[in-house]
Amino acid sequence: MVRKRVMVTELDEGDIIIPDSNLYFLVRKSAVKTGKNSQRYMDLELFDGINQVNGKVWDINLETEAALQPGNVVKILTGKVTKYQTNTQVVITDAETVPPEKIDSECRGILPESVFSASELSERWENTCSKLKDDHKKVIENFENSGKVWELFTAIPAGRSMHHAYRRGLWEHSMNVAEMAFDIAAKYEKRYPVDVSLVVLASLIHDIGKVFEFQLNTATALVERYSDRGKLLGHIYMGATWVEKLLSTCCPDDSDLKVELLHIMLSHHGEYEFGSPKKPKTMEAIIVSMCDNLDANLDAVNIGFSGEMEGNWTKQIYMMQRAFYKREQGSDLNKDIND
Repeated sequence: MVRKRVMVTELDEGDIIIPDSNLYFLVRKSAVKTGKNSQRYMDLELFDGINQVNGKVWDINLETEAALQPGNVVKILTGKVTKYQTNTQVVITDAETVPPEKIDSECRGILPESVFSASELSERWENTCSKLKDDHKKVIENFENSGKVWELFTAIPAGRSMHHAYRRGLWEHSMNVAEMAFDIAAKYEKRYPVDVSLVVLASLIHDIGKVFEFQLNTATALVERYSDRGKLLGHIYMGATWVEKLLSTCCPDDSDLKVELLHIMLSHHGEYEFGSPKKPKTMEAIIVSMCDNLDANLDAVNIGFSGEMEGNWTKQIYMMQRAFYKREQGSDLNKDIND
């Protein structure tokens, strides 16, 4: 019989961790830093499948450092639970990597994945693609037949930690953007000169460059780090160049589709300071950019809700540089008013 593993919400200050504690985490972030005493330590973001907690390793050794790399699932062998300010913190003295073949049996549910199954996302994909014009459908057909690129697109996260940072997250995010963008474009097409099919096509493939941007953990298929190429070029550029090659197989070089689709891809982050080499300059580009931003922001806030909270407030969400309020059943927004 498999023992129930301990979750973050069950940890109390002062708990001593031993191998029998049955404490497992997915390492989401790991950084080696230098303290005021000039000693190296590890700062960790740990995830139990539902909630996040901060972790620290004050005395680093090679074995522990190797185990606590982003994307690894680990069992905490020894350590203790402390509080830093008001937040729970796990201080680790020893940990070991869980082999891939034992993850499901030892700590089922620890790997974050989309709430939508592959079959559900496939059904949504097919339904959305049915709305495309014939020449746009040809682009998607070539994409679906791209082998490894299509396989990764339907399996990997959309990011390391910012948003949709779970298995099938890239596929889910792309579908969310495409479905929202279709609804918005269809609403306005009778009044404005907007190409609904182009909006949908661009939404489906706008983030394809992330397939090339990430270095994946081979055991968990989660993002371990950004590849060197990804850091130098970024997913916007890499995605646009890959799509340009894809288009060369199914549309003429002088096609307006090629120019308009590439513009949407190059501008989908909206602003130069957010990494876009171009700002949106067509109606279709505006719609895709705003839907992408909305879906990413909402998921980033939801991730904040699963992390360390200060009362009903998240910590500052990096993408938006502010904290967010989480409504709880029975909460009273008037309780702090001084009568």
